[in-house]
Amino acid sequence: MIADDNSFNMAEFQQGSPLAVARLFEMLYRPLVYFAVSITHDKAEAEDIVVECFEKAMIKKMDFDSLPNLRSFLYVATRNACFNYLRSLKVDARSQQELQYLYNPMNNDNADLQQIESEVLSSILAEIESLPTQCRQVFRHVYFGQLDTREIAGRMGISIKTVRNQKARAIRLLQTRLLKKGLLPAVFLLQILINQRMLAEQPASLLA
Repeated sequence: MIADDNSFNMAEFQQGSPLAVARLFEMLYRPLVYFAVSITHDKAEAEDIVVECFEKAMIKKMDFDSLPNLRSFLYVATRNACFNYLRSLKVDARSQQELQYLYNPMNNDNADLQQIESEVLSSILAEIESLPTQCRQVFRHVYFGQLDTREIAGRMGISIKTVRNQKARAIRLLQTRLLKKGLLPAVFLLQILINQRMLAEQPASLLA
């Protein structure tokens, strides 16, 4: 779900309220992990980095006077930790420079877009997890596992027709639920994901 500033109480967070900490984690953990994965390309490492950044925020909790200020700290801390991780892997200098430009805090427009994209994707992921079981499994195999219809049918022990029906049902349910919640950016991002997968499934001769 996209973060709702009105549902977070900064004073309670500064007092160490477990509920306030849990709410912050609920709002920002997934978007931050997505942000970290986009830099490190390592989900496990990204999750560790984000948890460590939350711990740093807790230690510095009295330094923040608003949720936007706290959110900015978490994104910058996550970005810096990701670059430190890449340096530890001895990623070539040119790649690091390109990434540092892309995620430079001085590029405010781009930084805002990264944050928005992360939170929009988080809302899509939350809706995917709420899909009916078979529907969810098919959708994840198609769009995250990059499997084609025949491979999914074989892996799940169902017919090709069922795979196609469940994929169409998943898309329909996701679009409907996101629209009902007024998450139009999420609908657009979902459509981009669908279009990219459709292009990937096209025979090379049709794309020439």
